[in-house]
Amino acid sequence: MVFYDANLSYGTEFNVSRTPPLPCRTIAELDDALERAGVTGGLVRTLAADMSGVVVGNRMLADDLKTVRADLYGMYTLVPRYTNELPSPEDLPGVLKAWKMPVLRMNPRTHRFLPKAGVLREYLGMAADLKIPVMLDTTCGITLDECYDLLCAYPTLTAILAYSNIWPADRYYRPFLSQFPNLRMELSSMITDQGIEDLVRVYGAQRLLFGSRFPSMYIGGQQLMLRCAEISDADKKLIAGENLRNMIAAGVSADAEVLK
Repeated sequence: MVFYDANLSYGTEFNVSRTPPLPCRTIAELDDALERAGVTGGLVRTLAADMSGVVVGNRMLADDLKTVRADLYGMYTLVPRYTNELPSPEDLPGVLKAWKMPVLRMNPRTHRFLPKAGVLREYLGMAADLKIPVMLDTTCGITLDECYDLLCAYPTLTAILAYSNIWPADRYYRPFLSQFPNLRMELSSMITDQGIEDLVRVYGAQRLLFGSRFPSMYIGGQQLMLRCAEISDADKKLIAGENLRNMIAAGVSADAEVLK
């Protein structure tokens, strides 16, 4: 299986010491860790986008992506357009292609804005139209309630739900998979016995993405879970990496050349 991780990060928060869990301070450290784990590539964000601001963080990530061995693609951090910090919705797709950042993400608590459909409508409308994926990660300042409200407003949005939860959580995330056809679920917090098997049976392997939240969590645990899942080899390959590759290629399908 070829593994593409849908939820990676690097950088350090303020006042974080070099003790477990060990942060990857630089993208080079992340690159080395992925090579050891046998992960070919994936989606990555930089903590600098939340610590130093979106303008600095997005530019830093774009520059860092040019230096890695792994087949990594960036998550571009959004804030509402009213403060004129980011390119316009019309110009942003070109920036995403040029910067190898085909996925959008947000951290409303850190960046101090309301994650409401009306506040983000220009960017989310553009993303829905162009099938640009949006990462909705509940460890990044957005609640599950807010994720649900955004998707109700944009039900065709191509989205990745990364829900950090306490087992079991099926009653939380299954409504998302049932109601929003373009949503994919990232599996870093899936620890339910026979959970992957039943999700594949009910929703199909195409709806699931391997993800680890490394370095906050351990890559090998979710790799082992997927390798040992009682599903077909074809479905394992889809979840391990093919679904994410296809998602990235379709995103900015405005410009699928973003994948070489």
